[in-house]
Formats: sequence, structure tokens, C-alpha cells
Amino acid sequence: MEITIPSLLRIKPKSLNKLGKYLRQEKFQNIAIFYGEGIQDLFSERITISLDSSEIKIIYEEVVKSNSMEDIFKTSLIFPAKTDAIVAIGGGKSLDFSKYLAFMNQIPLIVVPTIISNDGFCSPFSSLVINGQRRTVKTTIPYGIIVDTEIISKSPVSFIYSGIGDLFCKATALSDWRLAFRKTGEPLNDFAKVITQNAIDNFYYYEGKNIENLEYLRILVSSLLMTGLAMLIAKSSRPASGSEHLISHAYDKIAKKPSLHGLQVGVASYAVSYLQEETMPFTKKMLIDSKFYEFMKANPLNKTDFIEAIKLAPNMKENFYTILSEKNNIERLIQFAETDELLTEMLA
Repeated sequence: MEITIPSLLRIKPKSLNKLGKYLRQEKFQNIAIFYGEGIQDLFSERITISLDSSEIKIIYEEVVKSNSMEDIFKTSLIFPAKTDAIVAIGGGKSLDFSKYLAFMNQIPLIVVPTIISNDGFCSPFSSLVINGQRRTVKTTIPYGIIVDTEIISKSPVSFIYSGIGDLFCKATALSDWRLAFRKTGEPLNDFAKVITQNAIDNFYYYEGKNIENLEYLRILVSSLLMTGLAMLIAKSSRPASGSEHLISHAYDKIAKKPSLHGLQVGVASYAVSYLQEETMPFTKKMLIDSKFYEFMKANPLNKTDFIEAIKLAPNMKENFYTILSEKNNIERLIQFAETDELLTEMLA
């Protein structure tokens, strides 16, 4: 099996200032830049100075306001043919938009995330709007990933905790994958599983868990990056997505005010760990040590919507076996959501 992994990877303070240098080293000269909304005003001066110093030319710029497939097709019609690489700077929409545009045009993509709220910046998938419905579509993993940890540290704390939730939930996702292998014979890629487990362990055993600690943020970003590679190797989202994601997707569908994806899957991961049992000690410890629990206690999900999401979750993805597929587990999980001290405090 042949896979393509990022050739350019920088995760450190002030890395954005060296964007031009990094692109020059990869022999990219003519680039297209796609910004998230509000990002151009914040960082364009730094980016321009860096690119000019390395004689990198911007031949196309766009502020991404939508992640619809229709808008991607519109941009592709006017996209310069002589573009050497696409640079995407910002959050989810701009990165998802750019990943699919790069995939369509077979052009190298360098992502520069300004928030880390989930593993989307490094995954081989894009979340796009197609015919009015949100869909996850296959793309390619970025050619380059540049993360300025100083910028991440200044992002809203909700995004950082969302990234934390989207990382420790991989434990319950792996458990579901093993269960699906035993019960249905679904293929289980051992290498992808090991990579994901190592990413979890790196975060779990790091002692300086403080969101103001740049090294801690580097560990978080690196660990999320490894889960993106695991999905590429497995050729599916299984290493990073299980029953907790089904609950989150259902919550998105029914809640009047959905929260950030990583916050939802973090809460759901703790909930389903009750059913899995072997993941419960790990998930509970991560919940406390990372201060994710404290954050969610102050910013809870809606309890009524969460319980309804549990009921709806098994129907969110066809032929996707998880712990929620087991008999009586929906009822057991609802009872847990109504009685567990930690979970009830993350729901209001």
C-alpha cells in the first residue's frame, strides 16, 4: 500500500513568519492563498513580508465565506493554471474548501490553521455542503502543515478545548473499531490503530497540561496530526471516529444551538466509555487532567438534546457498528446521562 504523507511540517512558535522561506525550500513560486473570514486582516502584513523576502508571488487570493461544493466549482473555473501550490490560512471552512480545491486540481496544499478545534486540518477528508446538506468527502492529506503555536495560544479557549475533546475521544473510537472487527469482520488496520494509540498516549502522559504552555499545544497538534495520518492509512475515519461522533452528529441535527464539534465528541466520549468499560478510566482521567470537564461544566451542552441525540445516534451512519449497536445500550446510556455526577454537570 502506497500512502502520501506531508513533506513539509512545522509546529512551533512564529512559524508563520517563515512561510515564505518554507515555500521557497519546496520550490513553490506562484501560489494561491485562501483565507478564512477575518484572517486576512489579522495576518496579511506578516504573510506579505515573509513571501516578499523569499520572492514568492501571490497570483490569486480569496476569502472563503462558504464551504459549499458549488462555490468550490465556481472558484475552480477562474483558478490560475500556473499555480504551484495552494496555501490555506484559517479555520475549518477555509481549510475544507482548499483541501477539495487542491484535490480537484491535483495541486499541493499547505495548510496554516489558526485554530485547532479538531483533526480536520490534517485529515484526508473535507466537510462540505452539497445540495444543502453537510457531507464528508474524501480529499487528500495536505502536502504541508505549518502551525504557529503562538497564534494557536491566542485563539479562543473554546477552540483549544474542542481540539482536546477531539483527541481523547479517539480512545472510544478505537474501542468501537475493535468491536466492529469482532462482531462484523470489518477490516482493522493494526498500523493505523498503533499510530492512533501512540498519539493518545503522547497526550495522556504529558504532564504540563496547561493551555498557555506552547509545548503542550505542540503535543496536542502533533497528536491530532498523527490521527489524521492514521485515517489515511486505514482509508476510513475509523481510527478517529466512533459512537461518540454519531452522538455529536445527531446533536448537530437536533440541537437549537450546537456547540463546537470537539466539545460535543469529548462529552459523548466520556458517556460511551461507560458502556465500553475499558476506556472509562482513561477518559475520566483525561477529562479531569486536561480541565476539559471544568470548561464544559461552565459551558454545558443541552441535556434534553443530548439524550435525544443518544436515541438518534445509531441511525446516523449506515452499516457502522459501534457499542451503541449492542442490545439495551441506548437505554443504559440514557440512564447514565441522567445519573452520573460528572456527565450531568456537563449537561444543563
